[in-house]
Amino acid sequence: MPDTTDYLSRIRDYALGKDPLELQKQTPELLVQMLARASSEQLTTRPSKDKWSIGEILAHLAEDELATAWRYRQMLEHSGLELMGFDQDLWARMGDYCSRVPDESLALFRLLRNANLQFLKQITPEQWECSGIHAERGHITIRDLAAHMAGHDANHVEQIRAILRGGP
Repeated sequence: MPDTTDYLSRIRDYALGKDPLELQKQTPELLVQMLARASSEQLTTRPSKDKWSIGEILAHLAEDELATAWRYRQMLEHSGLELMGFDQDLWARMGDYCSRVPDESLALFRLLRNANLQFLKQITPEQWECSGIHAERGHITIRDLAAHMAGHDANHVEQIRAILRGGP
């Protein structure tokens, strides 16, 4: 999905006025709770031809967390650098998200998220302002990216809730 103005606004709204690290900390456990009773069919069936299944969303969350780990560390090491975007649909095809085991994707997401939170908790106030120039979003700081990821989580949690309710 390209980063449209509406999408970015929705992502920002999810995290507005909230602690992004606390939101990020809550997401993996929230997913575990939400998916505890989900059937294999619920996890692997796409709600429509052009929408990801829950399993595909989990694979995306894990790989996006990996990309974000790199971005945080690169911004800290080389503040002001260019940050490339990535085509999430291409990554999904290259990574064969539809054949991934949902529990394994969730476990990978949990491990990567924990590593990123440990990293973010130990950086200084000055380091939070280290930045990059994102190809699609322009100038962003580590603080901005952390808030974006909290909103990104909430967006996908809502998608998963809708799928579990039987919607798109």
